[in-house]
Amino acid sequence: MTSTKSEPGAFKSEPGALATGNANRALTLPALIRKRYLVLGAVLTLLIEGGFIPCVRADDKDPTRVLDGVPKDSRLGKPKDLNGYFPMKVPASKEEWEKRRKELREQVQVALGLWPMPEKTPLNPVIHGKIDRDDYTIEKVFFASYPGHYVSGNLYRPKLSGGRQPPEQKHAAVLSPHGHWGKDDASNPWANSGRFYEREEKEAKAEIDKGAEKTMEGARYPLQARCAQLARMGCVVFHYDMVGYADSRQINHRRGFTDAEAELRLQSFMGLQAWNSIRALDFLSSLPDVDPKRIGVTGASGGGTQTFILCAIDDRPAVAFPAVMVSTAMQGGCVCENCSYLRQDTGNIELAALFAPKPLGMSGAQD
Repeated sequence: MTSTKSEPGAFKSEPGALATGNANRALTLPALIRKRYLVLGAVLTLLIEGGFIPCVRADDKDPTRVLDGVPKDSRLGKPKDLNGYFPMKVPASKEEWEKRRKELREQVQVALGLWPMPEKTPLNPVIHGKIDRDDYTIEKVFFASYPGHYVSGNLYRPKLSGGRQPPEQKHAAVLSPHGHWGKDDASNPWANSGRFYEREEKEAKAEIDKGAEKTMEGARYPLQARCAQLARMGCVVFHYDMVGYADSRQINHRRGFTDAEAELRLQSFMGLQAWNSIRALDFLSSLPDVDPKRIGVTGASGGGTQTFILCAIDDRPAVAFPAVMVSTAMQGGCVCENCSYLRQDTGNIELAALFAPKPLGMSGAQD
């Protein structure tokens, strides 16, 4: 290696001076400060004279005013909440829709914390506790959507009956998420709700009197009755818990993912439930008696939200029926139906439209 030898004191500056790489150009600290203030003053003068920074008038009664009028900034307007107006802007052509669909689908995945998609680890499903009914059976299920986090539910399967296809043939299947049915018991939150929802006898009779239900069993246990009827019709049905409901006890509903750290990392209740739905679809598709090309998804209220969100980000369902939630009005009243970035310049109608052109059924609150 070679080295250069400097003259003694070549880069030595006087006390209080700042060296700039050349002893002859060294500036004392006061001189450097004066120079910087002169430059700053010149820049401010140009900005004020150019109209970029309005100067305060001598007759101005508010000495704190820095702007003439209110700027056009959406952040200064009324905050938008879930009860606002969320219309869909219809694209002018199929090509415009395909472009919009791709952009919106990615937006949904990012908002849910599912972009890119997490690794699909082994489900390790457990199916047990078979209950034999007239035309169908019910089994208890749990599997790991993430390592250490479990999804629980009931599996309804049709039995051989009359002229229906034998059980060794593959059946159409229905994935059945549920909504916020039941009460939040402070001592045991949501334990007897959702999949286990049971109406009081008086309420059940009222449902029959107004024509909403035909039988007492269906009126008292409406969520289970839907699954039982679909099984009687020849479908395999998986009815699974929302996070914090029934057998899903690891995270209490509405009481997890509420801290700033989770929000900043796009970790949310809605994202976890969407991932659980994807893994529930994996489970249902893997069953030997299910035709994976004939799987539908349906749920009401929060289950309706889960339905159209799953169908917005997963191409496998063949048909979908989100009940109640698809409208320009209320977009979902729980943290499990809302997350950051999701409904920016969009709403439930456009989110449900991401399932097009496959068959999509919908209903209103009083249908």
